[in-house]
Amino acid sequence: MTKKSKTVEKSKFDNCPMKLKVIACRVFKPELDVILKSTGTGDTDISVDWLPLRAHDQPDTLREEIQTLIDAASGFDAVILVYGLCGNTSAGLRAGTVPLFIPRAHDCSQILLGGRSAHAERFADNPSRGWTSRGYMAEEDDPFRLGETVMGWDMKSLIDQYGEDNARYIWESLQESESSDDPVLYFLDVPETGDPVVLEGARRKAEERGKHLEVIPATLSLLIRLLDGRGGDEILQVPPGSVIRPSWDDNVIMSEME
Repeated sequence: MTKKSKTVEKSKFDNCPMKLKVIACRVFKPELDVILKSTGTGDTDISVDWLPLRAHDQPDTLREEIQTLIDAASGFDAVILVYGLCGNTSAGLRAGTVPLFIPRAHDCSQILLGGRSAHAERFADNPSRGWTSRGYMAEEDDPFRLGETVMGWDMKSLIDQYGEDNARYIWESLQESESSDDPVLYFLDVPETGDPVVLEGARRKAEERGKHLEVIPATLSLLIRLLDGRGGDEILQVPPGSVIRPSWDDNVIMSEME
């Protein structure tokens, strides 16, 4: 009997020297540091621009800053954007002269959980449940944030009716009202960045809110696929000159030519 060979997804960055620009929220710094140190870069030259946590609370401002960094990356072979839709921040971003790669995700919780299915498993019962991670604990006194998705509410309609800044305020107010009676907060625990001191700090912060901290296993898998160009249906490749548009369905974001 002839044994069938297993098909292995080929990286877009294999077999050639590459120069990559990574634009990332600092919430992912613990995870990206581990990936870059453990895997090495080989012939790949990776430059990282870190942007502040919670900058997407002002999505218009953050979008302009990211677009400026994308436009300045003409000397690179590709741009890796380590963001999700993130309060509509990514909507309207245009790839420059090189391809842009971005996770098809609502927010950083979906990225840390490895994709849509794991995110739905943990957040389907309460999409606005508060959560934190090593990245948030490292930099914020109030490290818990709410999920980006609230079932039954249409963010696009809010933006169309009230404008982006006002829609963001309304969105977060709705989340607060839905999550205020929730007794549980999540800690998304990536094994490679685990630290018992950080976890204990998260437990204390949860107790201060009168909440129970539930530790949820998270993963580097989606970030690794994003950085090594292996793609998949949870990573969007935006060709040069194309624009990221929200799809408002399970795919979350897509590209559209202008």
